[in-house]
Amino acid sequence: MAAALTIAVLFAVSFAAVRISAVTMRLTGLPENVARFQCVSALTGTGFTTSESEMIVNYPVRRRILAILMIVGNLGLASVAATFIVSFVGTEPRAGAFVAQAALMAIAIGVTVLVMTNKTLDRAMCGLIGIVLMKTTTLGSRHYSRVLQVDTGFSIAEHIFSGAEPTVLKALEPTGHDLVVLAIRGKAQHRGEHISEDTEIAPGDTLICYGRDQAHDDFAASMPTATLSS
Repeated sequence: MAAALTIAVLFAVSFAAVRISAVTMRLTGLPENVARFQCVSALTGTGFTTSESEMIVNYPVRRRILAILMIVGNLGLASVAATFIVSFVGTEPRAGAFVAQAALMAIAIGVTVLVMTNKTLDRAMCGLIGIVLMKTTTLGSRHYSRVLQVDTGFSIAEHIFSGAEPTVLKALEPTGHDLVVLAIRGKAQHRGEHISEDTEIAPGDTLICYGRDQAHDDFAASMPTATLSS
């Protein structure tokens, strides 16, 4: 029974670690689906190499989170393996005892998975984690999605224009905040030399900009209805 409870606790801790890490990553501006996938990948040691990985390795906070998950994942795997070995070695050498031990472990794991994958509980847990992190850290204070840390204090970020009416780029004044607009993503795609001060920006369009982190903060603050990209 003790072995089954130990396995259940380890699984619960692993689920909680993924949820906390995913919420933390989301508050850095990473889309939630990407954050969860990368956290699970790191915890399990799978290490999928995708273009999304660049969004992690080029951002110091995200790198630290995944590094911790990798360590926790390896420790957890070793603990699970040790628990399995010790529990079965200490079991009476009878078929019934082995079956009972395996059944208890299966039930414990099954119940833990059902509870931790419940959507209502998941939303409540992630919401609570987000509230705690936003109150105790500076995470979530940025109203834009930082995609790439180019150098110390410089990054490429996405700013969503959520105004009620279309406008032109000049009215948003990104250059006035020392930002370079690399591309505009929306119904109409604009890149590089095709972008001018008179380029129309529609509600929901995403401006991909390069500049100092402080410039991104100032630019986001100048757009009251700007939101995190998702």
